[in-house]
Amino acid sequence: MSELNIKSFVIPFYRSLLGFWILVLVFGGVFMELKQHILLGRFLFTHALPFAILPIGFLLYSGFHLRYQQLLLRRREYHIFHQTALLPFSSFGKDWTSIFLANHALLIAYLAFLSFFGVEKSAWVQLAILWLTIAISWFSTVKLMHRHLAKPLKEAVLLRPRWKKPLPRFSWFVLELRQNRPILLLLTKGLSLLLLNGFFLLFHSGSYDHRWLEFGILSVAFFQIPLLLEKNEFENSRLDWFKSLPSTFSQKLFVHLGSIILVLFPELLFLLWNGVRLSGEAFFISLPLMLISFVIALLGLIYNRPADSFFQFAFGSFMLFFLVILFGVPWIIPVVASSIFFAFQVKSPFQI
Repeated sequence: MSELNIKSFVIPFYRSLLGFWILVLVFGGVFMELKQHILLGRFLFTHALPFAILPIGFLLYSGFHLRYQQLLLRRREYHIFHQTALLPFSSFGKDWTSIFLANHALLIAYLAFLSFFGVEKSAWVQLAILWLTIAISWFSTVKLMHRHLAKPLKEAVLLRPRWKKPLPRFSWFVLELRQNRPILLLLTKGLSLLLLNGFFLLFHSGSYDHRWLEFGILSVAFFQIPLLLEKNEFENSRLDWFKSLPSTFSQKLFVHLGSIILVLFPELLFLLWNGVRLSGEAFFISLPLMLISFVIALLGLIYNRPADSFFQFAFGSFMLFFLVILFGVPWIIPVVASSIFFAFQVKSPFQI
């Protein structure tokens, strides 16, 4: 797929549905374990009426996708794509097939996962219906988009944003990710929740102690490095002029911690939910605090080290934290040490 199609039709679509996918990841990754997804797959392929949710839901999602792209093409800056209807249908279909697959990838991947249980139950009719629905949705999208672009396009209607009050500064980075990096945010959150699910699943087997969960928290924290690099770039490019404004140390901490907590909201909700289920006050408090402290330590390292040497120091810090966890050092010590290190990095008046 060309970069033009990604920036024009894939990123805006995921940006518009970012809240929906965050909710899906939260409920599917936090409140449902892997064994519950397995039970759900077996249940759907043994009961006809609940199974109907899958093809009908995919058709509704595909219909929303089609409608969104048609409205998107009414914008003035998209009128250049009106000429693509003059291309051979094979070339046009190839481009829109890649767009369709990119925008339906998460849903198709989950349906493929559920299909394994259809094979297990020998539910060949349901499988044929499900994948025929996907094929029909794909062909209809390509055909209707070609027909839509072959007609004169109407001018777009400009709508004023609903929120008119100033947004708190700690929410700006999350809005930046929603605007320009929605796919990166979704992939990071999805992989983090998948990783946490795996660590908790093995912990419940009884073969590991609390250090296994702490190592899982450390691994998830390092999964956030792409988002932290984006945060540093965002602050040094878009918010550079804030360096000339007076700002107290407490205000800086509030903004940084607020933005980090917003970014880590799915993982923190997962840890709080599972901490309550483990019936351990230590887990309920220690795991979220460890995740936040490890992430802000990495953020402080990004502020402290140039890009060419950051990954070397990041690897060194990973090994250091790993040894701290391995030797059973109380969790409060790395939390306090990480917090102090981060506080020294943002104390400078030249740091936002």
